Amino acid sequence: MSYGLLGLRQQMEGEAMQGLSDLAGQQRQAKMQEDQMQQAERTQTMGAVGTGAGIGMMAGGPVGAAIGAGVGFLASSIF
Repeated sequence: MSYGLLGLRQQMEGEAMQGLSDLAGQQRQAKMQEDQMQQAERTQTMGAVGTGAGIGMMAGGPVGAAIGAGVGFLASSIF
């Protein structure tokens, strides 16, 4: 009887450890996805700022570029 209980205990410990391992893997994956989302947002913002600056430069020179960059930044944060 004691061998059966010891075996059951080992099986339950193994399943618990597997569950913890699975959870840790899911947390790592979620963290990586969050980091990728933040990087994509930064890239999008910088692209909008660059586009706004380019359009502003064509329309009004250096001052227009600064204004266009600001408008691009605001537009990226709104959308």
